[in-house]
Amino acid sequence: MTTTFVPGFVAGNLAEVRRIQRNLQIRLANSVKAIKEESSLWPFLVLISLSFAYGVFHAAGPGHGKVVISAYLLAREENLRRGVLLAILAALLQAISAIVLVGGLALVWGATNLATLDRVGTLEAISYGVVALLGLWMLWRFLREAWSHRKDHDGHNHHDHGHSELVRVSDAGWREAAVVVLGVGIRPCSGAVIVLLFAMVQGLLAMGIMAALAMSVGTAITVSVLAALSVALRRGALTLTSKSSRWGGVVASALGVAGAVVVTLFGLTFFAAAL
Repeated sequence: MTTTFVPGFVAGNLAEVRRIQRNLQIRLANSVKAIKEESSLWPFLVLISLSFAYGVFHAAGPGHGKVVISAYLLAREENLRRGVLLAILAALLQAISAIVLVGGLALVWGATNLATLDRVGTLEAISYGVVALLGLWMLWRFLREAWSHRKDHDGHNHHDHGHSELVRVSDAGWREAAVVVLGVGIRPCSGAVIVLLFAMVQGLLAMGIMAALAMSVGTAITVSVLAALSVALRRGALTLTSKSSRWGGVVASALGVAGAVVVTLFGLTFFAAAL
């Protein structure tokens, strides 16, 4: 991803994150080899620790679904536990997707490493397509509900009706949340794919699976922090305007539309790039 239009401070931090990721990838490969060559428990513990650290730093870099989850929660969710659960499930599904991809293609069908990596690109395109469709669906729903709220408010002048309706609408259902998890999680974690391939070459696929799951824990922690911030921001904005049904409705609608637009643009941009 180019950082031409990113402020220098942010671009510098992203570059540092990428440098750490590359160093961790090298150390992960060396740890897998060490497990093969040594009989002690220490190389395995190092592999799990490095995998966890990789997950934390990889999630802090560009992409990785955190934009989608954060924007979705800003638009929809006021329940902190549900927001964090969403981040955890998405991270876990990314690891499972990588395990299924490498295990299925490389073991069952005997696919080469290059072919396995090619399938990652295919799944990425599908993932971003799902995200774009979700964003468009969210945008349509928010615009429809905002229009319905305006008509009800103008026609009946029920002071509290509009705000309660928007609160009901903004309480996202599990089916929509499941689409978020699927859209983010179907894209395998690239770090997990790499460590699984390293482990497979050494005949240590089980170790690679444990390392991939450790990565998902690190990813889940980082994305959960961002998810909590998004939920807190939404909750704070609605609390500040809770005394006014009019402004409460405006803020709820604005957050919903803004989040839906971000999800849509993110999905469309990366879908086009993945083709």
